[in-house]
Amino acid sequence: MARFFLGLVILATLDSLKAEQPNAEQPKAEQPEARLPGKASNVRIACFNVESLTVPDEWSRFAHFRFPPGRLRHLEGVAAVIEVVNPDILILSEVSSRESCDALVALLREKELGDFQAYHVDGRDSYTGFDVAVVSRLKPDRVEGKLIHLFAPDRTPRLRDVQQGTVPLPWTAERYTKSKQGGGDVEAIAVVKRHSVCFISVFGKKLGFVGVHLKSNPSDPEANAQRTAEAAIVQRIVQREVISRGYAPIILGDINDYDPDVEMADATRETQTSVLQMLKDYDPHQEGEELINIASHIPRVADRFSSHWDYNENGAADSDDVFTLIDHILIDQRFKPGIKRAFICHASSLDISDHFPVVVDIDLSVISLDD
Repeated sequence: MARFFLGLVILATLDSLKAEQPNAEQPKAEQPEARLPGKASNVRIACFNVESLTVPDEWSRFAHFRFPPGRLRHLEGVAAVIEVVNPDILILSEVSSRESCDALVALLREKELGDFQAYHVDGRDSYTGFDVAVVSRLKPDRVEGKLIHLFAPDRTPRLRDVQQGTVPLPWTAERYTKSKQGGGDVEAIAVVKRHSVCFISVFGKKLGFVGVHLKSNPSDPEANAQRTAEAAIVQRIVQREVISRGYAPIILGDINDYDPDVEMADATRETQTSVLQMLKDYDPHQEGEELINIASHIPRVADRFSSHWDYNENGAADSDDVFTLIDHILIDQRFKPGIKRAFICHASSLDISDHFPVVVDIDLSVISLDD
């Protein structure tokens, strides 16, 4: 009965939350630089794939739970994990709508965790309906009238038109070649359908958050080809939209690939792509990699896993299950002196998500972004 009334409270507050929260599509007066009251110069950044977060009565092809009681329990579970992680800036993968973000923020406020706001933008993945959102105590900077951005074409051009030269290929798309069943290669066009970009200024530092959810299955050659093409687009997003505005890039989220430079808990798996290297070295014309993976600062290799593939689907951890590190936070090399702690929060279960939050604490006072 208590959960029933809680569900009513969540649903009843959605409309009021919409009125309270900024609309990313409407111009608004510039916000002052964000501050973290009552804290030193530390900021906690996290990413978490919440496995198809949906509200009751919302249609979703891949809903984690079909019926309202399960969906409310899912919201409660995700909020409980966030309560433990206690982030300042959180990138969420696999949210299905603005309403699901609003419902989650309502729970966080009930827990008196701070003035969290949700920033959501519809992605281009019409099949899964998954989006990448930001839940943050810090207000993003308004850039070109928006608080959150998506850099993808409204409609992916037809390959034949691009090949014939009758339609240009947008800079937010990439042509690539993949192997087809039965042998031979075929060309395709990739876009980063599931991502968001948010610009946040805090403690005098300008941070550009590129939240991503790239193509899944790092063992499939066709998926790997698409993900590599997506990584090339992310490189351009970072250079054209983040660096050009004077922000230090942070790429984070469900990248769905392994970092060959970071030893992970499952030593039997290796990447078949250059995705992580491309993202860390987003400017191939500069010497060395511009970003580092915070997972290298997690002291125990045994703790370096962020996903749980329940192979036999029994809802428990078994010897046949797969535990891999496919969620990452990639930060500017200049942030390295400020890394205070990095960890993956495993205080969760498959009832909540098949992923775990990746977290990093950064002391911004010891970082210089001027050079």
